[in-house]
Order: sequence, then C-alpha cells, then structure tokens
Amino acid sequence: MITSTDPADDHAKRTEGSAVDPAENPVEGVAGHEVALDVAATVDREVATEVQALWGRFQGQMLARVETIEEALAALIEARLDDELRRRAERDAHRLAGSAGTFGRQRASVLARGFEELFAGSAPIEAIAVPDALTQVESLRDELTSTPSTDRPNAEERPLVMVVHRDAELAGAIGSAVEARGLAVHVIESVPAARTTLGVAHLAVALLDLGEGGDGVLDLVRELSARTPPVAVLALTSGTGFLDRVDAVRAGVQGFLPSSLSPSELAGAAVAMLEVAQRDRWRVLAVDDDPSVLAALAALLGPAGSTVTGVTEPERFWAALGETTPDLVVLDLDMPEVSGIELCRLLRADPRWAALPVVFLTSRVGRDTIEAVFAAGADDYVSKPVVGPELVTRIANRLERTRILRVLAETDPLTGLANRRKFEAQWTRLQAMADRYDQPLSFALVDLDHFRDVNTRYGHEVGDVVLQRIGQLLLERFRGEDVVARWGGEEIALALYGMTRADGVRRVTELLAAVCDEVMVTADGQCFRVSFSGGVSEYKVDGAALHDLYQRADEALYIAKALGRKRVLPADQQPERHDDDLAVDVVVVEDDDVVAELLTHALSGGGYRSLRVRDGQAAVELLAGTARRAARLILLDIGLPGLDGFTVLEHLRRESVLETTPVIVLTARSSESEILRALEAGAIDHVGKPFSLPVLMQRVRRALAS
Repeated sequence: MITSTDPADDHAKRTEGSAVDPAENPVEGVAGHEVALDVAATVDREVATEVQALWGRFQGQMLARVETIEEALAALIEARLDDELRRRAERDAHRLAGSAGTFGRQRASVLARGFEELFAGSAPIEAIAVPDALTQVESLRDELTSTPSTDRPNAEERPLVMVVHRDAELAGAIGSAVEARGLAVHVIESVPAARTTLGVAHLAVALLDLGEGGDGVLDLVRELSARTPPVAVLALTSGTGFLDRVDAVRAGVQGFLPSSLSPSELAGAAVAMLEVAQRDRWRVLAVDDDPSVLAALAALLGPAGSTVTGVTEPERFWAALGETTPDLVVLDLDMPEVSGIELCRLLRADPRWAALPVVFLTSRVGRDTIEAVFAAGADDYVSKPVVGPELVTRIANRLERTRILRVLAETDPLTGLANRRKFEAQWTRLQAMADRYDQPLSFALVDLDHFRDVNTRYGHEVGDVVLQRIGQLLLERFRGEDVVARWGGEEIALALYGMTRADGVRRVTELLAAVCDEVMVTADGQCFRVSFSGGVSEYKVDGAALHDLYQRADEALYIAKALGRKRVLPADQQPERHDDDLAVDVVVVEDDDVVAELLTHALSGGGYRSLRVRDGQAAVELLAGTARRAARLILLDIGLPGLDGFTVLEHLRRESVLETTPVIVLTARSSESEILRALEAGAIDHVGKPFSLPVLMQRVRRALAS
C-alpha cells in the first residue's frame, strides 16, 4: 500500500537509511518510480517553455556574434584581418558554441565550435578554408533564425547492438552487460532468425558467433556490412583457422574476439567499436608546395569524412602540427628547402608523434625512392598524379587502424570510461582552455565506500557490475565537455570545466544522491545499495599541476571517509561535525602510500581509529588550522614534500597542539643530530625506517596509555 503520493515525500523515503527495500515491496517501488517519471516529464516541459521564452531575449545577441564572425571572414578575404578582430571573432564563436545548444540549437553549437577553432591561435588561416567557412556562416545564421526541434530521442533511438549466439545463456549475459552500458540490445540465437530482423533501426554493432560456420553466417556479415551506414561486425571465435578468418574479413568482419572473454569484456569491445563508428571527423595535415594539390586533397578527402589543413611552406610544418594535432600526415616527397623525408624523420624522432601515420605523395616511384620513403618511417605512399579512389582508400585504411587502436588504448574495458592516460591528455586540453578563456576548472575524485565488502560478500563479478553502473550514471549525468575516467581500482576522476570547487561539490553530491537511490541486484535476487565518498579541488586555487590537485582532492576524500563516508568535501574545508566525528586516535602524516597503508592497517587491527594525511601543509591545516582535528597521537614522517616534519612540528608547537597531543617522528636518517632535533622540537619519541611493526605498535600503545 502506498502511503504517500507526494513526490518529495516519496523521494525522502527512498533516500533515508531505513528505506524499504524494493525487493520486499515491489509495488511501492514501481509506483514511486512512475510518480518520479511524471514529475520529471512535467519539469522538462516547464524548463523547455522557459528556455524558449528566454530565446526571444537573447537571439539578438546570438546574431550579433554571427555578425562578428562574418566581419572577420570579410577581413580575412580582403587580407586586413588584424589580431584584435580575430580574437573578438574567436571569443564570440566560443560564446555561441557554449550557449546555442542550450536553446535547442545543437547544430549551431557545432558550427560555432568550428569557427572558434578556425580563429584560434595566431598562425595564418589557410585560404583553402575560406569558401567552406562562408558556407558554414550562412548555415549558422539559418540555425539561429529557424525554429528548433523539440523532439527528444527516446529509448528506442539508442544505438543497437545485435548479439547472435547459439548459447542462449551466454548470449543473455552478453546482452545484460551491453544494456548495463546504456545501449539497446537484440539477442538472437540463430543466423536465420538474425537475417529476418535486419530491418531494425539504429543497428550499429553486431557480435556474431562464428562457431556455426558455413555460408549462412558469412552472408549475414555481408548484409550487415552493406547497410547504410554499415554495421560494425565483431566475430566471436574459439578455434577458427586462418583461411576461415580471411573469408570472414572479406565478408566484412572488422575484429575477432576470443569466446573465452567474459560477457563484460565482450560488451566493452562492442562499446569501443561503437565509439570507432561515431568518432568525429578525421584531421589530416597535408604538406605540399603546390596549392593545387592541397586543394585536390581537400576535395577528395572532405566527402570521406576528413578535414584537411594544407601547408605550402615546409618550415611551417612543426607549428601546424601543434595547432591541428592531426590524425594523419600527408607529405610531398620533393619540396624546396626541406624534403618530405626530412620532415618524416623529424616526426619519428619525437615521442609525441612517433606513431602518427604518414603517407607520402611522390611522382618518383623507383625502387630507391620507395626504399628511402619507408626507411624514413612512412606507412604508405601514393604516386602522382593522384588517383582519387586510391588515395581515399589508403588513407581511410590507415585512419581506421589508428582509430581502433586509439579507442582501445584510451578506454577502460570494464567500465567503458576513459582511462587515466586519456584523462591526463584531456586535462591538459581543458587546462589550456581555462587559461585562455579565464574559466574555472575543477578536479573531483570519488571512491566507492566499503567496496571490498561488496566483493567479499557478493563476489567480484557483482563488484564489476557495480563499477559499470556507477560509470554509466556518471556519463549520463555529466556534460559532454566534462571528462570522466577510471583512475584506478574503485577510484573515478572527473574534470569539470567551467566549475568552481563549490560547483563541483554540488554536482558530485547530486550524483551521490542518485547512486544511493540505485538498487543493485545480484543474480540470485539479493538487493543492496552502495555509496561513495569524494573530494574536489580547483585549478589555480588548490594547485596548478594535476598531481597537486589529485593530492588535495584525495586528502578531502580521506577526510570524508574518516567522517563516516557517503559525503563529498572541498579541498579547503571540512563540514560541520559533532564532537564524536572529530575523535580520532592516531593521525598518520606520511607521503609514502605503501608505508601509510601498512601503518593504518596495523592501527586498525589494534582497534585504533586512524586518519592518513599525505603532506606537511595538509597536516598543519588539519591539526592546527581554524577547524582543527583532535587526535590522541600523531605519527609524523620527517621527509615530507613541501613542509617537512620539522616545520610541521614548529607549527604544532606554536599553536599549542603539542601540549595535548604527543608526536612520534618517523625518520629514514636515524642520526644522533636528527633525533635530537626532533626531540628538541617537541616530539616524544622517534622510530627509524625501516621499522618493526610490533615495536612501533608497542610505542603507540605506550604513548596512548600515557
């Protein structure tokens, strides 16, 4: 029986610690969900109405920004574009890109982003880009003066993954893993049945079991590959021979996956392949001293999905490389001053570009020339005069291989989130944007609470499902310009562009509420909920380097866990707490993760409540700041980054902390002078590294007892 139909009351019930488990009262859970959906739909309609009302006020400003872009293009054509007008056009394009989509004009945002990139930097704008830009600015104006579509994609418009496998149980498990990643799935047990469903919409990826063999499965592959757009086909194999693989590739299979992979790994491969199919246009940097060749390249590669930046002067190559960060480079072999071979050698000598695909254009196709081209590091060559289809095919093949390798290298296979490497690269890009446009940028770190208990109680497969669901919620609730990545283990990092530290705390706290509402269900029907703790730091406020921001966010996360978990804290302060929240037995100030883990584990085993701090500055703020943390004992490493242990002791002595809290110093250099200095500074004892845990714990017990 439902006792309340008020959405706020219903939400309060579901978020309270004593909330009724949906598994025990499924009717109440479903009804509450329906109410929430009705409210959400009403709110969406009201917001849409408000947004369209605001459009009437801001449309003039939007069109004025288009006029700035048109003015800059006119000046560019007449060779009078100065730096001031160029910067103004770049800024107005940036503002349009960020705001037009909010009013339902997503294509206008995309077009404006293109103009922002066109006017960015100080390098000369190639004349080849002007005709396309003139067409695009007219399209931009049309987008801003037309009535936007209010239709929203429904669940049936999600990309569809087809799973065809004879093993119904395995196929169902793969399908569940695909759905957990936010995609639609169609599970089929036979090839004939699959061929009758080829007319379904939004089919993007197919996972096919090649175990049946025969022409039937290859015919299905051919039909999938012939669709417009073609369906990406991944084949599951166990012992397929080489010749069978050749036939499969000829039919259109784009990748082979061992049948021994788990359903989660197979689903991850499908998501990675979908990213391959949906990635943005390729960027090609072409260097040729003949402008007509560059124009021909743009005409040939543009319809094939590539944006070509042409450079006629080889000495500008390095600057253009940094500005465009291309996916592939096309080099003319014979150029004045610097040859294409020399440019290729420069690329291969730089670790940043060593793996960048290079295709040569050459009118000389003799044996010596071809050997020299490949010896310099080329991936392929095309002879002049250029034959359009041949060039497009060769470049497309190189780009596709690069794309697949990049997606696999940048994606965490379990969660589908970006990996740490990808996050660090994207952070560098966002940091440059924050500097250029004077925008805030925040770093958030979240860590699942008691995740080891989930793995212990329900098994690691359930733990994997939890991580996947959390990753999906993050991707659903954060914007496209945010970066969400699996940092390691159960830690997830977020880059929040345009958000201050306080904004980030609010956003991540909203996500925490959604995670706490989520009911996880095991295969045998057991239900449970999870939560996480988080910390947020801000670029330039808490540090400039990503490493420093991670440390500050991680410190806030540790404090959040020590205060009872299930909360998100900013790096600069702690929330209001009760006296029992502040109680901690031992504060461990240690920058070495291994030593810190060893100490906190030993203290926990001895029945002591501990808190780990990573550096001296954080220790001073925590123990001697305005919102100081009470502790019965401090274990203080002397060799800390930033403020060393002696400086920390001085701060603690000055703030009278040492009068009530004893300190044992940990030192790697157990010289008499260093020990005396520590004792004179106020420490009651010292322990040399490496230390004996039983001896250290005895000293801890003695200090606490006294």
